[in-house]
Amino acid sequence: MKDKINAVFPCFTGICMEIYTNYTFWVDEYLEDINPQQLRGKSYVITTIDESIEDQPFKIFNPSQKEINFLAIDKGLFLDIPEHPTRCDFAVFDDIRFCFVETKEPSPRQKSDERKKAITQLKLTIQLFKEKIDFEGFHIEAQVSLRAKKVFPRRNSRRQNEAKEFEDELNVTLFENNTIEF
Repeated sequence: MKDKINAVFPCFTGICMEIYTNYTFWVDEYLEDINPQQLRGKSYVITTIDESIEDQPFKIFNPSQKEINFLAIDKGLFLDIPEHPTRCDFAVFDDIRFCFVETKEPSPRQKSDERKKAITQLKLTIQLFKEKIDFEGFHIEAQVSLRAKKVFPRRNSRRQNEAKEFEDELNVTLFENNTIEF
């Protein structure tokens, strides 16, 4: 899969794809105090973090410590250009699963709007990737990550219906969580 991605989507912003075998790692967007050279808005991996911090970035569990590929999509593969106006933040994948992720940090009042934007970004990114890359043999997933002080989302029928519509439209499972396990 790495070769397919590199052939179709060259990285314009330095390193866009990295491999991690850590038991646990996190993905966040630009933080000036950690890496001042990184583009604002580009996702990056953090291998150690103070887990007592309440507002945690997206967390990847890898108990078997196999190779997990991290792919920076927004501000990584794609810059702010009209041909690709909306895309998700990043993807993580192994040899059978490919998960597109969009993270948001909404206030309680913005939660619904930010969730809708995240789903749109995921859809457009997945459609673009599916037009250019054959995902045969991969289970494709999409993940909305709403970082907030309160645990979101609450399971309700509207969200379940939206996830079903997403799956019917794209043949991709939609999750809402701040973690994924490989």
